[in-house]
Amino acid sequence: MPPLKTRFGALALATVFLPLQSLATPIDSYDYIIVGAGTSGLLLANRLTEDANLNVAVIDPGADERNNTNVVNPLAWLGLSGTPVDWNYSSVPQEYIGGRVLPYDAGKGIGGTSLINGMTYIRGDQAQFDSWEDLNPGSGWNWDTMLQYYKKAERFFPPSSWQEAVGALYEEEYHGSSGEIDVGFSPVLLNGSFYGDAKTAWANLGQSLDKDVNSGHTAGFDVWPQTLNPIDNTRCDSATAFYWPVQDRPNLTLINGTVSRILWKNYTGSTPEASGVEYVMPNGQNKTVKAAKEVILSAGALRTPLILELSGIGNPSILEELGIETVVDLPGVGENMIDQPNMALSYSTNTTFPGYAPYATFVNATSLFGDGFKRVSDVTKLLLPHWARQISKETNRALNASAVEQLLRVQHDLIFEKDVTIAEILSTASGTGAFSAYWGTLPFSRGSVHLNSTDDINTPKINPRFMAIDFDMIVQIAIGRLAATFWDTSPISTSFEAVPQGIPSPDASWNQWKNFTDSTMISNAHPIGTAAMLPRKLGGVVDPQLRVYDTKNVRVVDASVIPLQISGHLTATLYAIAERAAAEFIAPARDAV
Repeated sequence: MPPLKTRFGALALATVFLPLQSLATPIDSYDYIIVGAGTSGLLLANRLTEDANLNVAVIDPGADERNNTNVVNPLAWLGLSGTPVDWNYSSVPQEYIGGRVLPYDAGKGIGGTSLINGMTYIRGDQAQFDSWEDLNPGSGWNWDTMLQYYKKAERFFPPSSWQEAVGALYEEEYHGSSGEIDVGFSPVLLNGSFYGDAKTAWANLGQSLDKDVNSGHTAGFDVWPQTLNPIDNTRCDSATAFYWPVQDRPNLTLINGTVSRILWKNYTGSTPEASGVEYVMPNGQNKTVKAAKEVILSAGALRTPLILELSGIGNPSILEELGIETVVDLPGVGENMIDQPNMALSYSTNTTFPGYAPYATFVNATSLFGDGFKRVSDVTKLLLPHWARQISKETNRALNASAVEQLLRVQHDLIFEKDVTIAEILSTASGTGAFSAYWGTLPFSRGSVHLNSTDDINTPKINPRFMAIDFDMIVQIAIGRLAATFWDTSPISTSFEAVPQGIPSPDASWNQWKNFTDSTMISNAHPIGTAAMLPRKLGGVVDPQLRVYDTKNVRVVDASVIPLQISGHLTATLYAIAERAAAEFIAPARDAV
């Protein structure tokens, strides 16, 4: 195993949560160890333990949040930020937006981020998923494959007639009915004239109605479904769907602890094989547990790279600086982080809205840039080599500039040739207020997440490098202007009495919008790509079977494997990725043994 010059600090890892007792009796060896009881990890645990001959351990420092009313209540999720259910990370100062330090939310509990997210169930554009196979030829990672696994995990509740009348639309062929994840429309959906006014206002701006945002076509205006049970109006998180119903399986063990690193068998002269993991109990005690078959990292895009680095997998120059022996030279670990910049416009109204209005408008580059579309496309294409060199330099050449350029060209093609959506605008109203949250879905900027030290895995060095590429600021300002224009467009404009001070008008100057962006932008909490499923030559960390390169039995199944951003929200896609991993990669491997 790779020696650490600095011992892993137990106090830094100690959790404030009380130990969570598993019904299964812990043993010292399991067939599979899953690191992380989050969105993907609990689905994997459920599927693997359907085979009674397999023993599976899930290791996570989180607590049982079934009685947390703010978790259970779908309308209370905004109150979870900064609470013990949140890791409460922070970014490093962001160079391109005035040096601001941004909060980073990530779920901490049995269920992971599915406990604290907005429950939005939106998949993305078909061409975005097909691009995964373009980057990994012959892998089967495409929209058609993903759709079957989206449907497998989903238990869709068709809307009632009154919900359909206020925009809860769907097309049956794109939905599943026998899965574990409840997907439906809010039972307190806003029932009044606001839907019709919003739909008409967006139509006046060229955005037509999308009859099912989960059809692989996101462009236009829609009312989106959520991961909730519309019968009793409760959140359906990963634990509710996949763990609590099967927690009494004797071959499924939940261990309360924070995994620090993978342990290795003697790997000298051979491909490294994981023997188990080391973890820290809530009392600060270090313990180890063995894996007979595989170690599966499912700790999320912000933690999985840290565990890989502590295990000796990553950029040798970073590992050497931390005092960690290199086991596998993989410079892409922690790089290629792509997050989305989130902003909001708030308004007061002269009307009271008694309900919840989850409206999304997805906009493509053609709509966003109008007559300037071709010029933006041409200039962007010319700048791709320059941006690739810039990104490579920011990674200290960990990522090769020509490899980065290839990825950027795929993204350019998605935006300007395949017409995927590049902006999302949420328009909602409740009580006497209304707001738009908006973001660019496919930023060109690339960031990173790495260990700060071997003593503390809980304070990672998160650097999304928001707005490092000028194109992202151009897009963000264009979206902001469009969002502001919506609220000033008939018939929605008749519902408002004032615009709060500090929000630029649609025709405000570039500098006014840039200053507003620099001072108010936050993370959209959609980080991906930090252990990307890409060829090694493109900076990849896992192969198309999600196995870490140059290891025998270590996989990653979480948001860190997604190679490019999507026009959607991550939850739906993470369930589908985990479904495919369990059905096609992990299960066949176990059957062959």
